[in-house]
Amino acid sequence: MSENMDKFRSLDGSEALVDKPFIKIVFQHGRPDEVGINGCRIEDVIDVLVERLLDFQGRDLACEENATALYHLNIAREALVLRRRRREQQSVLGTQASHRSR
Repeated sequence: MSENMDKFRSLDGSEALVDKPFIKIVFQHGRPDEVGINGCRIEDVIDVLVERLLDFQGRDLACEENATALYHLNIAREALVLRRRRREQQSVLGTQASHRSR
């Protein structure tokens, strides 16, 4: 694999660039303390979706389904925050090491 391709891989080896019709997301690739902030986190993408749905809910597009989607997106964000907190507490944040979930 070329060095150029390595630039667009996350720490776990997954693609850091999502480039599809009408969607382009660059996820963080590399440790922020080593390479700086060069992409977003999953939580950032969830925040964009929440903002969009809240905008719908504040207008004539409000509906129960949007509220349900918001509920589940918030649960997903909370789960990721908990994961980050546990990884920090277990000193494995920014590494490929596993953490204990409980």
